[in-house]
Amino acid sequence: MTSSKQRSLTSGAAASLAAALLLTGCAAEPPPEVSVAEGITFRTDKASGAQTLTIDQTLAHVRPIVVAENLEHLRNNLVGDAKTVHEWAQKYGAVAGINGGFFGESYDSLGRRKQLVQLCIIDGKVVAPGMPVGTALRSAIGFPQSGAVEVAWAIGTEKDGARRYEKPTKTKNGLTWRMDYALACGPRLIHRGKIDVADRAEKLVSDVRTGRMAVAVSERYLVFYRADAMTYGELARSLVEFFKTTLQSAPDEAMCLDGGPSAQMVYLDGGGLKDVEPTGVQVPTAILLVPVSSEVVKTPR
Repeated sequence: MTSSKQRSLTSGAAASLAAALLLTGCAAEPPPEVSVAEGITFRTDKASGAQTLTIDQTLAHVRPIVVAENLEHLRNNLVGDAKTVHEWAQKYGAVAGINGGFFGESYDSLGRRKQLVQLCIIDGKVVAPGMPVGTALRSAIGFPQSGAVEVAWAIGTEKDGARRYEKPTKTKNGLTWRMDYALACGPRLIHRGKIDVADRAEKLVSDVRTGRMAVAVSERYLVFYRADAMTYGELARSLVEFFKTTLQSAPDEAMCLDGGPSAQMVYLDGGGLKDVEPTGVQVPTAILLVPVSSEVVKTPR
């Protein structure tokens, strides 16, 4: 039997939890569609467990950037500050944002310093090297100053810059890859308009149904796609269906970014940033949409 004192404590705990949920944005489900800014739409599909940010590149006045800060080499690893995507977006004045690539160990007790894993390009410079895993390459999303967003199999070094390849295997015929911002992760899901999951080729095999983040591009649209729980194959098929039914289009290329609890998406709604699902995971890289009229602060390195 529960005593009156115990009931009081339970009620107090419940009230505290409810207040915490309200503060983090968990209490209310997001509306099915939100106009984030001109040419940018957030949508949620409860039936499929997916949330999307669609950027119409013919209308939107934003620029995708990759952010990382206070980078230093420690024990042959590159380590940077780690923040939630919400925190990254707030700092850079972004209208929306998602998590970035893979990361490794924490280098402090609070998880505020973490290792960057694989290629990262900021302000046109390789700040984190991308190396083959054996001979396997990882997919990367690249954002040039002007022109189409690219998905490529790419590696690079701080000294020699980045190179892209036609297949997920390192060969001698890589081409110079000049991007203002880029981030590697993987695997690729769609290639040249067809579903082609490259998890085996990129040595990222997984049949687990988990939270996942993906990015897809076509000539007109850039889409960030968050799934509550999908396999790579389900995610690829969902992207094709989303483009077909919602955008009356088709994705040319698509790839995965880091998933699980890292799969974070934020967007501007009613003057404030909203988390699709706050996880509290602090990540050392993020992809943000910043207004083109705003001055992008050069990343400290």
